[in-house]
This record gives sequence, C-alpha cells and structure tokens, in this order.
Amino acid sequence: MQQQFSEEDIRLVDVLESFRSYLVYLLKKWYLSIVGVAALTAGGYFFAKTSPPNYIANISFNAIDSRTSSMGGIMSMMGVSFAGGSSNDVLTGIFTSRNIFLNSMLTEVEINGKRDKLANFYFHALKYDDGFEKDPVLKDFKFRANTIQEITKTEMDFLGMMYEDFNGGLMTAEYDLTSGVIRAEIETPDYEVSRTLGSTMLGNTVKFYQNKQVENAKTSLTGVTRRLDSISGEIAIRQRLIAQSQDQNIFNKKRLEIVEQQKIVQELATLNVMYNDATTSKENAKAGMAPQNNIVRVIDDPMYSTAPKHKSKLLFAAIGFAVSLVFIIIPLLIQKAINDGREEDRIKAAKLASLASAE
Repeated sequence: MQQQFSEEDIRLVDVLESFRSYLVYLLKKWYLSIVGVAALTAGGYFFAKTSPPNYIANISFNAIDSRTSSMGGIMSMMGVSFAGGSSNDVLTGIFTSRNIFLNSMLTEVEINGKRDKLANFYFHALKYDDGFEKDPVLKDFKFRANTIQEITKTEMDFLGMMYEDFNGGLMTAEYDLTSGVIRAEIETPDYEVSRTLGSTMLGNTVKFYQNKQVENAKTSLTGVTRRLDSISGEIAIRQRLIAQSQDQNIFNKKRLEIVEQQKIVQELATLNVMYNDATTSKENAKAGMAPQNNIVRVIDDPMYSTAPKHKSKLLFAAIGFAVSLVFIIIPLLIQKAINDGREEDRIKAAKLASLASAE
C-alpha cells in the first residue's frame, strides 16, 4: 500500500528553508555570533600562548642485571605487587611507591640559593598553600619532619593529598619491554622543582634498591653459612665412621663392612660436591654484601633532561570555539526558535479569529 504524506509532514525543502532562516538570523546578530565566536576562539589561543609552561623532568633508567633470580629476596620483601617481576619491574614499583615519594619530600635540598625541605618547595610551586596567609592555624605551616616516623598528622594529611595528585597524573612511569628501559616523567610548574624532585626520587630509588640487595645478601649469607656448617658436620661424621671401620678391618676383614665403607665413601663424595657448591654460594653472598654503584644504569638524568611543556594553542582555541557555541550560538538559536514559535501561534490565532468572524 502506497504511503500517503499529508501537507503537515516534514519536507526537505522545509528543513533547508528553516536552516536558511536560522543562518540569516545569526548573520543579523553578527555582533554576537561572529564577533563572539571569534573573540572566544582567539581568547583560548592567546591564553595558551601567554600561559607559563609546566616543566617535565624526563627520567629513564634500568637495572644492569634484570634477571628475576637476583631480586627474589627484594620481591618477597616488597609484597605481592612485585611477585614474579624482573628487576626492572621492581625498580618501577619502587620509583612510584609512597615510600620513595615521602622520603624525597623530606629531603633537604637547595633551590635558587635557598635550602629547605623539598616538600615545602613542591607545596608552594603547586599552590597547595593558597589562602594559608588568611588562616590563623595554617599561615605558618611548613614541613619540618626529618624522617617518615616524625611526620605529624597535619603533615601526613597534606603529603597524602600531594601523593594522590602526584600519582594521579603529575608523574607517570612505565617499563618499556621493547627497549628494556624504565621511562618516567614528573611535571610541576617550576623548572627547579621538577628537576630536583626527579633527581631526588631517582637517587632514593637507587639507594633503596642497593640497600635491599645488601640486606638480601646478608640473609643469603646467613642461610648458606648454616647450610655449609651442616654439610661440614655430616662430612666429619662420615670421615670418623670410615676411620673407625678401617681400624676394625685391620683385624677382622668382613665383606659386610667393606660394602658399608663403600656406601659411606659415596655419601662423602656427594657431600663434598654439596660443600663446594655451598662454598661458592657463600663467596657470592659475601660479594653481595658490598653496595654496588653500578647496578642501575641512568640514561636520562632529570638534572639535564627537564624541558618546558607549553599549553596547546590549537587545543585551547578549540575549547574557546566550543565555549562560544554553548554560550552564544546555541542561546541565539533557542531564542530564534522561541520567536518563530510565538509568531506561528500568533498567525494561527489570527486565522482562527478570521474564520470565526466569517461564520
């Protein structure tokens, strides 16, 4: 059955005519539509152009030995989040940890000739202290703790907030499997704060990594020393048994005793192999007791790889344009639709009035 359209159905020509009328209306309001859109778009562009940049501290580093076995003790110490990872996975986790962030913030550094806790420089650079001068309680606030154990509740509240923001976007770190390098970025509005924070966190990460390797070596040394003592005791016992058996066999040559001697000699040979392995392990553990300065390779040092990051002019121009659509163009179109609706209602009312009078 052929579909019939009434005169009231929407036609393409009506849509085009309506579009033309709206366009004409916007052109009539050029002082609001064109100028307003251009002004807000240009405003976004010049805002980005004149805004001060943020500074990105670029850091890349990796472990010299990335084998999982060398870091087994550290991974078990650090918890399940690092279980099964390589040395570089562990290093990434250490670098992004709250422990490293807090210790770095409590480090005393020199920036622009002034010595203070890094937390105080960072706190001010990111404007966490805005409005403190009007607060009688917080106007003289400063981070004063020297260790994590000395942090007060107020300091910890602010440090917790700072870490959440820091870990939520101001810092990024990931291990690139293709290149075998950990790449990290730290962003702040201040050049010196960015490079100093990056350098301090990198230094604390390497120090923590080294210290835990030494602790792991101490644990291994204790374990292997006990094992070596136990093997030595077993060797001594079997050597005495052989000596006693040989003394007895001088006067009494029995086949059973000869077989027993052979068994003890075989056990003794196995124990000697185990003893040599344990001795080697002990020497390796002793070597690990000395902190090594070359277990982490630094590729990009933040002290020399911090660069400005300017706001995107095109992005902010697009934002200005979008804002102009929301606050200028759309309200004008709504006003036009309201006016047209009122005009249609007036015309319909006039038609009805004329029909009524005609009857």
